[in-house]
Amino acid sequence: MPTRIKVILYFSSCCLPWIALATFACGAETDNASSKDSPPKAREKLVIAHRGASGYLPEHTLEAYALAYAQGADFIEPDVVISKDGVLVCNHDIHMQDTTNVAELFPGRQRADGRYYFIDFTLAELKTLAVKGRRDSAEPGYQIPTLAEMLTMIRRLNERTGRNVGTIPEPKSPRWHRDEGQPLEAKLLDQYAAFGLTQRTDPVIVQCFELDALRRMRQELKSDLRMVYLTGGAPDDRTLDDLATFADGIGPALKAIENDGQSVRDNDLVRRAHERRLKVIPYTLGNDEAQTRRFFNQYDVDGLFTDFPDVAVRARATRQ
Repeated sequence: MPTRIKVILYFSSCCLPWIALATFACGAETDNASSKDSPPKAREKLVIAHRGASGYLPEHTLEAYALAYAQGADFIEPDVVISKDGVLVCNHDIHMQDTTNVAELFPGRQRADGRYYFIDFTLAELKTLAVKGRRDSAEPGYQIPTLAEMLTMIRRLNERTGRNVGTIPEPKSPRWHRDEGQPLEAKLLDQYAAFGLTQRTDPVIVQCFELDALRRMRQELKSDLRMVYLTGGAPDDRTLDDLATFADGIGPALKAIENDGQSVRDNDLVRRAHERRLKVIPYTLGNDEAQTRRFFNQYDVDGLFTDFPDVAVRARATRQ
């Protein structure tokens, strides 16, 4: 039976012993990730688990993060928002009706737009909710994790396995949080500092769609952590020149590099970024191993976001 299936069955029967889970699985698939047979250049490219192993388990749960760890991810992504009482929690959106049973448990707590916002609920209230996949029903046992819980899990797994898996947090909508009276950037950096993670050499990369937020963290808040600018398209040369003065890379959508299976050669984004010593980490790959190999080998990206870390680990280890 494949290790991935064993891991999922283990979760189903034992609920949330995530330390045991990832340690159990690391002995199989992650050994392959660091195999001596892997090309040296390939091992330098990062496999980043998009919201955890979100192709298999509900996104942004400790279970999804642990499975991503077990499948050999180099970095795991926690998107970060703030609760009403100022606690950083992990979720992709600033509202939660699509991924929890909040409407069932808290009817009438939505805003005028019909959405239930994290910032309107305390951590204690959030912990009563069940998390679901975007196409699934809410399932008992899956909870909203705090960022501290996620970082604690990764630290303990690293201690037990001897690996150095990192995290790549994305502060969600910093401008919106600031307008709501809950600035996000400083709180995020403080949380990482509490775990002793403050230096460029630490296994942390901060990513964001808002350039102003990245600039604020680098220049005003004096963060030394690596930073990546997320973008839906291909930045022009002027933007890349600006990024090169304070950031470390870009995270473009796949379509900026490949569209409908064809290379987007007219902008040559990877080359232009590399000329400025910026890393390129596109988002988000699925379970198409051939496509994933193209991004690693043909397009020479420095890493990629994937919903299926095990697929990306296999693709990275394969020469074209």
